[in-house]
Amino acid sequence: DGVKLPWEKTHDKLLLQYGAVSIWAGIDGHRKSSVLAQIASFAARDVVTGIASFEMPIRHQISLLTQVALGAASPTIEVEKQFANWGNGRLLLYDHHGDVPAIEAYALVVKMARDYGARLIVIDCLQMIQGVGEETAIERDIMKMFVRLAKAFDVHIAIVHHTRKPAKGSDDYMPTRFDLLGSSSYSQLASVLCIVWADKKKDHIRQLQEAGQELTAEQEEHLEQPDARIICSKNRHLPWEGTIGLWLYNRQFIGANRNERMHFGDGL
Repeated sequence: DGVKLPWEKTHDKLLLQYGAVSIWAGIDGHRKSSVLAQIASFAARDVVTGIASFEMPIRHQISLLTQVALGAASPTIEVEKQFANWGNGRLLLYDHHGDVPAIEAYALVVKMARDYGARLIVIDCLQMIQGVGEETAIERDIMKMFVRLAKAFDVHIAIVHHTRKPAKGSDDYMPTRFDLLGSSSYSQLASVLCIVWADKKKDHIRQLQEAGQELTAEQEEHLEQPDARIICSKNRHLPWEGTIGLWLYNRQFIGANRNERMHFGDGL
């Protein structure tokens, strides 16, 4: 039992099981937070979902959640208010921007799970917890803390993490589970490990196209590729590992190459 991802094609492949922890890792700027925001917003239709985004003020979180949930590239203030009202009692946002001690991360998970009944909690990101990036033993203890909390409250905790910068500094490099920053305990103790990778080459080609530049046949063909990929390199609960292609449409990730948004429901 657990939380399904928003994309139907993943439902028989990947499940965020209750009582477990997942790691969502990738290079800076490769849309990890956007992917997790969409997972969280769609999960909130069925279960109470908590988000602790230490890198993003509440106002920006609401805007991002509205964009990825409704497929609205530039939502008005009224639309954001409508979504925020819908999320009252469904989405729990932790109001803190900046580093936190590990005990605070512990307390917010307990509060969301025990007092508000959250079944999915997103931590964005691991590097904002004090002690991460210092000693391997401290990092292992922090990861063990999240694993114990997930089991104790029968929730799924999804944690955003970073990978090392590619040796040549290229966004074309697709990281693996061995590129995670810090302790190996992150991949060892997580039940699910996913790499989120955005196709920056496609972004560049699209910019050329929007500027009116004539594209080569190779560039035209590349535009058919997914805008982002979720590479599942560990999946403890289901016998599947592989790659999920996602296309970006009006800030929302969809599971196929078509210009139509995913229906969110609930009148939104």
